[in-house]
Amino acid sequence: MGKEYIALIDVIPEDIDVDFEKFVERLKKILPDDCMIETHEIMPVAFGLKKVRVRVRYPEEWGGTDKLEELFGQVEGIQGIEGIAFSKA
Repeated sequence: MGKEYIALIDVIPEDIDVDFEKFVERLKKILPDDCMIETHEIMPVAFGLKKVRVRVRYPEEWGGTDKLEELFGQVEGIQGIEGIAFSKA
């Protein structure tokens, strides 16, 4: 890979009963080969709902998080996606 960015993105599933390891695997599968989820953290939202915050490394030419959010939006069972931060790696 050339120059890269790192982004933090929150992904909220539609359902309370989610196997987050399988959920993150589905997110990983949607990414092209020049991207990768480095880490993820499960965080509470409200009323038993949780979200996963993923740290994604991706090509610099993508700029902000729009393309990542668009890709994650193709995964079934997602209620919301929010780019939290991005910076050069």
